[in-house]
Amino acid sequence: MSAALLIKAERERFLVTLDLGWIGCYECDVINFRGRVVAELGIDIDDLIVNLSQTHKGPPFCIHEAPREGAQFVPAYIEKVITTVIAICKEARSNIAEANITWAYGSCDLGTVRDLPVGANDVVGYNPELLASDTLVVGRVTSIAGANLATLVNYGCHPTTMGWDSSLISPDYVGRARELIEARTGAPMFFLLGACGNVGPRIQYSGDPQVADTNGEMLGYSTLATLAGMLPPASDYEFNGLFISSTTLADWQVVPAVPNTTVKSKKILAVLAHKPLLTEDAMRANWESVTASKAALDSRIRKQFEMRIDYVKEGGKVHHPIWMWRIGDAILIAHCGEAYFEMAEELRLRHPDQVILFLDMSNGPGYVYVPTRSAYERNAYQAGQTLLAPGGFEEMLEIIDTEINNF
Repeated sequence: MSAALLIKAERERFLVTLDLGWIGCYECDVINFRGRVVAELGIDIDDLIVNLSQTHKGPPFCIHEAPREGAQFVPAYIEKVITTVIAICKEARSNIAEANITWAYGSCDLGTVRDLPVGANDVVGYNPELLASDTLVVGRVTSIAGANLATLVNYGCHPTTMGWDSSLISPDYVGRARELIEARTGAPMFFLLGACGNVGPRIQYSGDPQVADTNGEMLGYSTLATLAGMLPPASDYEFNGLFISSTTLADWQVVPAVPNTTVKSKKILAVLAHKPLLTEDAMRANWESVTASKAALDSRIRKQFEMRIDYVKEGGKVHHPIWMWRIGDAILIAHCGEAYFEMAEELRLRHPDQVILFLDMSNGPGYVYVPTRSAYERNAYQAGQTLLAPGGFEEMLEIIDTEINNF
C-alpha cells in the first residue's frame, strides 16, 4: 500500500507513505528510489519525505539482500514500487485543490515498552512494568465544501505483530486500521510511523493474522474516536456567556475561525558523535556464531557499511538528517532513524501550543536507532545496533527543540 500527499505553497512538497519494512542500502534508497522519483517530478530531494510503516512482513526493498527463496522476484517488485510512487505523486499533482486540515491529539494504548530487563541486559520484549506514550496525532483533511479527502495518522509502535511462524506478506496492524478508517471516512488513510525505537505491541511475534487485525482495531477505533471529537473544519469553540435556566449554564458555541495557512520547511543535519567503527573482521567475529548462513552474514555486514555512506563524516561524527515542515497549526518532524518514544513525548511536553507529528523511518541515510543513554547502560539491542555514541538521543532532542523555537 502506498499513498502520496502534495502540499503546495511557494513550491511543491510530497509526503509519501509505504507499507515497507526498510530500504537496505544507500544505492537502493537514495540513488535508485528517491533519486528517480524526484528526477521524474522535477523537485528537490529534500521536498520529498518517504515514511515507511516498517512492517516486518514486507518484501525486501534491496537488490543486495542475502539470497533466499523468491529473491528473483525482488528487482521487479522494487521497480513496481518506484513506478507506482511516481504515478501517485503525479496523480496528486493533477488533483491539487484547496483543503482544510484539522489536527487533534488522541490516545491509543496499542504500543508497549519493548525493553525487558533479563539479568544484566535488556532484551526485546514486552515490559509490563513500564508505560509507553499513548499519544496519537490525527489530521483530518477536508475540501472547502467539507468532504473528507484524507486522514493522517501518526503513531509510534513497531509493526511486529506477525512473527516467524507466518510466511505471509502483511501490512501488520496498519492494514486493519486502514480498513476501518477508510470505510468510515471514505478517504485514504496515511499511516505515519512515530517514535517507536522501544515500542511494540503487547501481543506480537504471532503466526496468526487475526492478532494483527485485533491490534489494528485498537489503532483504528482510537483514530475514529479522535475524529468524532473534532470540531467542524475551520472552526473554533468559544465561550458565549451565561444562560440562566434552573441553574446558571455556560454557553459555548462553534464559531468560524481563520485557518493558519503557513507552509514552510527546512532540513537540519544533527552533528552527533558515533561509536568506534567495527572492521569487517570484527563484525565477522562478533556475528558469525549468531547468523544463520554465510550469505546472511555477508548481507548483514554489507548493510553495516552501506549505513555509513553519506552519514558517517570525519572527526568521529555523523550527520543525522531531520526534516521539519510547518503545516498550518502543526509541525511535522521526520528523521531517518528509530528514536525512543521519549523523544516525541518530551518535545510535545516542551511545546504544548504546537501539534507535533514525529516520524521515524523517513528518507535516509542513517537507518539507526536513537536510544536514550540508559539503553546503553542496559546493553539494549538498540544500543548495540546503532552507530550513535551514548548521548546522541539527548543531543538530538536539544537540537530539535531549538529548531522548533526558531521555526
